[in-house]
Amino acid sequence: MAVPSFLNLTNLNLNTIHTFVGGSSGTSVSLNDSDIRGFTYTHPEFDDGGLNTTSGTTISMGQFRGASDIEVSAGIMPLDFPNNRWGDEDVATTNTSFPQSTCRMKVTLQTASNRVKFEATSGNSIDGFETVTQYVTYTNCEGNSVDFQIKCTSNAVIDPLSPSNTTITGTFNSYLSMTNNTTILFEWKAQATSSSTFAKITSSASIVFSFRVRFTVNGDYLYFPTSTTALQTFPRPLFLRANYSFGGGGGGGGV
Repeated sequence: MAVPSFLNLTNLNLNTIHTFVGGSSGTSVSLNDSDIRGFTYTHPEFDDGGLNTTSGTTISMGQFRGASDIEVSAGIMPLDFPNNRWGDEDVATTNTSFPQSTCRMKVTLQTASNRVKFEATSGNSIDGFETVTQYVTYTNCEGNSVDFQIKCTSNAVIDPLSPSNTTITGTFNSYLSMTNNTTILFEWKAQATSSSTFAKITSSASIVFSFRVRFTVNGDYLYFPTSTTALQTFPRPLFLRANYSFGGGGGGGGV
């Protein structure tokens, strides 16, 4: 895979832009020149909607910050992911010693395929567990000074009456660096037993996952997607409940 080069985010000058597009250093140049206006790979955080290629129209130096010599991008996750069932589970039974309602997200960086794998699992011990998989692909996001990152907001609360075997697993509310073929796990599990007959996890706000690629450019950070529009999954509230009792069975819950 090609390794991109980027223009500085600060201390940018016109001569640097000119040489970046193939011009000779120190020669005459203006922002209105066709090779400058024809700059293809500007960064969406700074280009103000893209360069205007029409001669004589408004253009600014700031629109070239973080521009690259080749295409760099990270893909778009489907808006209906994880899925409608994810995070909404309720089970009541004595048919198993450990009635359980669970949801989790496994995230794996797969550099050989230029993608990040997201596996969203949700279910309960009566209805079973369903896993839905989606991939976020990227272009030319490898090489020097690059960091793949994933973040999850937890906003989850274990019911005060829930036993200690009701758990929330993961590191939340901060971006975590991802390395190739290493899986990052976020999991919420409400599990009851014959001696601890009730367990519940809910969320005070919807759970959201975000992915981005961060480049270091001369001490500054450059993000794909941009730092203000990091890729997000469809937000889902949590309602996980498990009862060791007769009746009820499995099924979706409700807030």
